[in-house]
Amino acid sequence: VAGNDAYVNLTGYSREELAAMPSLIGMAPEEQRERLAANLSQRLAGGDVPARYTSAIITKSGRRVEVEVAIHRVTTRRDQLLTLVSDITERLRAEAGERESETRFRTLFQQAQAGMAFAGLDAHITTVNPAFGELVGYSDTELRTLSLLDITHPDDVAALQDAMHTMLAGEEEGRRIEKRYTRQDGEHVWVDLTMRLVRGADDKPMYFQTVAVDIRDRKRAEVLQAARFAVTQALVTSPGWDKAAAGVLEGLCRTLDWELAEYWEVDIPREAMHFVTSWKRPGRDTSAFEATAANQTYRRGEGLAGRVWEAGAPIAMPDLGADTSPRAAAAVAVGLHGIVGFPVRSGRRVVGMISLHTWAARDLDDGLIAVMNDVGSQIGEFVERKRAEVALQESEKRMRSVLDNVSDGLATIDPAGVIDSANPAVVKLFGYSEQELVGQQSDILIATTHRAAFDNYLQRRLKLDIPVSGAHETMGKRKNGSLFPLEFVVSSMQVGARHLFIATLRDISERKAHTDALEYQALHDALTGLPNRSLFGDRLRQALLAARRNQKMFGVLLLDLDRFKDINDALGHDRGDSLLQEVTARLRGVLRATDTIARLGGDEFAVLTPDAKHPEDVVATARKILASLEGPFAIGDQMVETGASIGIAMYPVHGDDPSTLLRRADVAMYVAKRSGGGYAVYQPEQEAQTLRRSGLAGELRRSIPQGELVLHYQPQVTLATGTIHSVEALVRWNHPREGLMPPDRFIPMAEETGIIHPLTAWVIDAALTQLCKWIADGIDVSISVNVSPRNIEDHSLEEMVARALGNFKVEPNRLTLEITEGVAMAAAAAKALHRLHEIGVRLALDDFGTGYSSLLYLMRLPVNEIKIDRSFVSALASDPDSGAIVRSAVGLGHNLGLRVVAEGLQDRMAEAVLVEAGCDAAQGFLVGRPAEETEITALLMQQAGLTKERLTESG
Repeated sequence: VAGNDAYVNLTGYSREELAAMPSLIGMAPEEQRERLAANLSQRLAGGDVPARYTSAIITKSGRRVEVEVAIHRVTTRRDQLLTLVSDITERLRAEAGERESETRFRTLFQQAQAGMAFAGLDAHITTVNPAFGELVGYSDTELRTLSLLDITHPDDVAALQDAMHTMLAGEEEGRRIEKRYTRQDGEHVWVDLTMRLVRGADDKPMYFQTVAVDIRDRKRAEVLQAARFAVTQALVTSPGWDKAAAGVLEGLCRTLDWELAEYWEVDIPREAMHFVTSWKRPGRDTSAFEATAANQTYRRGEGLAGRVWEAGAPIAMPDLGADTSPRAAAAVAVGLHGIVGFPVRSGRRVVGMISLHTWAARDLDDGLIAVMNDVGSQIGEFVERKRAEVALQESEKRMRSVLDNVSDGLATIDPAGVIDSANPAVVKLFGYSEQELVGQQSDILIATTHRAAFDNYLQRRLKLDIPVSGAHETMGKRKNGSLFPLEFVVSSMQVGARHLFIATLRDISERKAHTDALEYQALHDALTGLPNRSLFGDRLRQALLAARRNQKMFGVLLLDLDRFKDINDALGHDRGDSLLQEVTARLRGVLRATDTIARLGGDEFAVLTPDAKHPEDVVATARKILASLEGPFAIGDQMVETGASIGIAMYPVHGDDPSTLLRRADVAMYVAKRSGGGYAVYQPEQEAQTLRRSGLAGELRRSIPQGELVLHYQPQVTLATGTIHSVEALVRWNHPREGLMPPDRFIPMAEETGIIHPLTAWVIDAALTQLCKWIADGIDVSISVNVSPRNIEDHSLEEMVARALGNFKVEPNRLTLEITEGVAMAAAAAKALHRLHEIGVRLALDDFGTGYSSLLYLMRLPVNEIKIDRSFVSALASDPDSGAIVRSAVGLGHNLGLRVVAEGLQDRMAEAVLVEAGCDAAQGFLVGRPAEETEITALLMQQAGLTKERLTESG
């Protein structure tokens, strides 16, 4: 027995020990020796035995090793057997692991609480787990006849399609979105959907994998809160109910997912409920149903409106098909099947009704009832208040002088501004008796700080009799000195021969508080109570103006929590929210009252230090923040730790406008984050780039001898046949710290420093080395290499190429050198290109169409092919001009006898245009992305009909 080094290492026997063995049979396990002896004898006799089979050997140490055996008969002076033995222990272990992993996945898939589904590239559903079927209300069999788009809410289809197209285009590996499925029973189910495109070993898309988590409860709460806010927004921003009604109905439909809403109002004198207005979503035509409301009235107990009025409570009609009334029939005729009516109240009195309509049957739920009760009361109060205001204005126009029975404060004032009378509401509002007020100047009721503006108003209104429309706000002052927001309206009136003015005075403290609360919500983060991005931006602008005016400095700090996403994912969003609140408390504890701290979103905070006198003050603030976050946080029953990365920018040294300061603070923050946390002060980018490029240049020079450069290959296919005829070699730098770097990160630097010459030599040698291996394995392919302008200028390029071709014994026409169009057009390049052409290599004009080529000059160049620039190819589907340019380029190339290649092919539509235009070949992501040698080799072997086993045998 004679074995190579690998066999010695595998068995543990020395060459001498092997040579002393009579045969290999003794190393086989007892149960396999007979089969091995038979195979050896049969192969030695020239018989047929399996080319490869699995077996085992017992090593010198007694360890059993699973192997794959191939026996070949070798005839020299005497017959011998060549046995190839490969250790397959790890492969068998991996295969067993894969089987176990698949079993475990199937179990998890079937038992998972989240709905899981697999779908083809056309979104057609292929496999689902039980939880998915329960979520959408379909059986497995039914789902396999549908696509993900079929069960998606119409409003969410576009978002789902966008996610799929983006993943298929290779721009994303997956996406997480919130969307709605439409169940078989018509219910809309909100889910948190994670979608991923699974690709095969050749990077081709195979299928979509989705995981859907039911978030109906959270969405329902969000929707109900949004409905409250939408109604409040419509009421606060509208002068009256006639303007607010449409906004309220639209807000309810959009937030609560109803198709149509109507408002009906009680006509008290007529004791009837009549239609006022409606709003519906765009889409289906419901005009026939809406027309039935125009002249319709209901008394108590009649129709849905009358029944809601009588009951003073919500009433649902989930199936209008059972109702025989004319309006119900009209609703069913246009496709509306569900309706819910809610009372609008003012105190205990029903003053109106809101009805909500939908296409599918839909019943009441507690959350909807609670929200609509709130909304109904809010609207009722608003309507009544506006109605009272209108009534008050009308009464003022009729010069009503009976003041004691109204709730608002009313005082008459003479043209000199002296109070003539006051009703009980004024007495109650201000704390003065009527006797104390009569004869006093009216500004006694106004805060000192606001009297000048008030007196100016009276001057115009009373003395000059200039009409001043609308209500005005000021600050009222009571007898006890307390201040309160006061709204007043002054109207003229004639009392006998006297010309007086009547002032309506109203305490608007509650309304102001409500408005202030809404303004606060608009400018503050709901979770932490901190200023939000909008308010922080305003304060930053104010600080900037003050600093310019006073020639001071200030600092802006951006803070991003470390590991927050991990904490949020591990403990849940509620615990994550609690952590943000605890962080806020600590930040407030270490910052000054004059500093502004804001939550910009997620786990990102901002701090403004307007009183900083030196840069060290801002840095000290950053250190205090970091120190405050060092201790663990008690979140529920968990102790968690987090840190922060802080970026600092200072006015005026780092910027003199808000956007620049924030952007540079953000840059510094990411510098800090890449450094593992802590803080970083912004440094000018140019200086940072200079330092970095200087360091990288030295590292790049050492990368060649240290073996850090690698080649990736991108296939180029013939469009007529779809076969790969050539590959483009693309250099990558496997940087020891920054990982795989694309050429645009280091090629410009290599050109500037002269490193491009040895780098190009390395690329050509490496490319030809790989080409030789492919040719030896029976793969018919060519290879192309990009040449830098600096290489063209270097007169040694032809010698470099000729020497490489001679060393590797490669046919010159299998090597293509790619030169950009702009470089080739330079007169100095012509001689170099002709010399390269004489060597026999092919020349390609890269980025064709971007260099303004001279046609006459192009005819004289010894190029073999032109490569149409990717900017024209990528725009083929959307830009007719690009199509015309591509067709012209193909025609020009063929007329000159050149092969035409399209770069950057990414979609089938563009491919069809290229084929129609007669383009010869193409490369791009649709054909194949740049990949490592093993992946490209597998692709070429598959095309050539080769296998690894055949290559091994041929070797």
